Amino acid sequence: MTLKTLFLGSAAAFAVVGGAQAADLSVAEPVESVKVCDAFASGYWYIPSSDVCLKISGNVEFDLNLFSLSSTYGTHSSTWNFVTAAGVYIDAKSVIDIGELSAHVGFQAKYAGDSTTATTWSLDGAWLKIGALQAGHFGSPFKPGSGFVDYNTKKSAIADNNKIQLSWAAAGFGLALGIEDPRETWGSSLPDSWSMPLIDGNITFSSGAVAGFLSAGFVQLDAGTAWGVSGKVDVGIGANDKLRLVGIYGDNLFVGGPATAAATNSGWSAIASFSHMFSSKLAFDAEYSYLHPSASSGADSWAAAADLVWTPYVGFKGVVRAGYANTVTATTGSWSAQVYLKRSW
Repeated sequence: MTLKTLFLGSAAAFAVVGGAQAADLSVAEPVESVKVCDAFASGYWYIPSSDVCLKISGNVEFDLNLFSLSSTYGTHSSTWNFVTAAGVYIDAKSVIDIGELSAHVGFQAKYAGDSTTATTWSLDGAWLKIGALQAGHFGSPFKPGSGFVDYNTKKSAIADNNKIQLSWAAAGFGLALGIEDPRETWGSSLPDSWSMPLIDGNITFSSGAVAGFLSAGFVQLDAGTAWGVSGKVDVGIGANDKLRLVGIYGDNLFVGGPATAAATNSGWSAIASFSHMFSSKLAFDAEYSYLHPSASSGADSWAAAADLVWTPYVGFKGVVRAGYANTVTATTGSWSAQVYLKRSW
């Protein structure tokens, strides 16, 4: 037997044994890969073996707060504190024959240094939507929003409520009509046996550099009825500047005043805000807001604030902002400032 014959025989034997062992092994099932869903905005992916597109987002924020009036936590008080906040949000969407079937749920937590009094956990929005119908806990269609800074702003105090809403949008215009549970906003100001919901709605429009918002709301209180109207307009000024004007007229909480049972139809609030982009990574915002509540609800008050927003990377920003608030009857108001870092995804 030659050496060549021996090598060929050994190779054949190994091949036979290896083939027998391979035949004994179970064949692994193919793993279904996660696919990107491009039917909606970026960040969605298909749940395997379904047509549902899922998106998981969230944020973590760390704040340094400074203020002229001391804030008490338990037995301690100071003119500064650290606050950490976080949120997690889940969106599920799919396409159906009447448009879109979607759902959203969010959770938010905040820890302000005292585990017994300063930790909060909350449901930060939860709703389902099928076509034009939306139901759940989310923002009121009455509220026009705030300025670009949104810091001690004198704005509508209508809370996010449980509601049913119908909305439509086409060709730059939108319409929303809502029926809301008023207890979260008005509480004890409602009649003992109330039956009428908060009824509200809005019209939105957008054309080029101009976008706007008009809304109205109506509710039954213990002392009668309350109502409010509001509007907002954003105007782009060149490529780097934007102006925002907000106006609200109506009763107590509609305009941002205190919660009262009285319905006097005499309050108003207004906001003027400006935003300038120094570059794609650095912006400056400023705002001024004024509140004139009904005569029985206290003195007029105002607030001014400004900030610098630094966004060096996608999903990360650092903000420095400061504000001052006062009433027209007081000689000295209160100031506050904040520095925060936020990571979003």
